[in-house]
Amino acid sequence: MSIGKRGVAGALTLSFGLVWTALIIFGISESQTSPMHNSTHASQLPEFVSSPTPAPSHSPSAAPETIGTLTIPSAQVLALPITRGVDKETLNTGMAGAYPWSGPGLSGVFALAAHRVGAGGPFRYLDQVNVGDRLSVDANGKTFTYRVISNTIVAPTDTDVLNGPKDESRIVLITCTPISTFELRIVVTAKLVPNTK
Repeated sequence: MSIGKRGVAGALTLSFGLVWTALIIFGISESQTSPMHNSTHASQLPEFVSSPTPAPSHSPSAAPETIGTLTIPSAQVLALPITRGVDKETLNTGMAGAYPWSGPGLSGVFALAAHRVGAGGPFRYLDQVNVGDRLSVDANGKTFTYRVISNTIVAPTDTDVLNGPKDESRIVLITCTPISTFELRIVVTAKLVPNTK
């Protein structure tokens, strides 16, 4: 059975539309791939599945590449691996997923998301982080220490939390809340402590 030119064109248009929609929802677009870019952000903070989801099994060769580890003593997080991407597949690995436009120690906002329930619930106790607490990221042979400046709850559409002064380094941690509904997002913001080694 042959498909006419209109059928092929329609299928391609539909495929492109689905891919573009997925990129918008999960906060990843070509305009955000620059490591210093944080002025354009997702139209919605990352989606989280509302029920516990086991981490998918990966063969060693298919495991996502980690870019560092995150430690938050007050949230019971110890050396949590960080990888790129905030899509469901990445978050279901049980790692913290990083938005693509910055990194630890760089100017701008280094934003990470992780599950509160499911995939090991790495950010389960993010609500217990207080202003003044310290957290750290180990990456590229260095430890970057941050001091928490806020812990707030926002709507998934409130993406202003991904913005920050371009002349300082901040980390933003995002997860869902409350556990019973997953309607909102906990957002912890911390500022780089100078002279981090």
